[in-house]
Amino acid sequence: MKLHWKETPYAIWKALTDWFQNKSDHENLSLRDKLRNIKMEKCDTIPQYLSKFTQFWDELGSVDVTVSEDDLVNLELLGLPKS
Repeated sequence: MKLHWKETPYAIWKALTDWFQNKSDHENLSLRDKLRNIKMEKCDTIPQYLSKFTQFWDELGSVDVTVSEDDLVNLELLGLPKS
């Protein structure tokens, strides 16, 4: 990102906030995708699977992204094997 061509301090501030906001949005989407794509592996126990799921949920919470409890339960169930 080049800031030297910005004419005012406000223009620099605006460019920086836009850049960091976009980066934050990308991180949020990436974490949501990870949460959605967690699947229980054959070698995982239920507690291990839930621990991985909780870890990604906590990461989302650390960047102030909330997921409803209903969505969490649905995502957890979708990650379990059909058997």
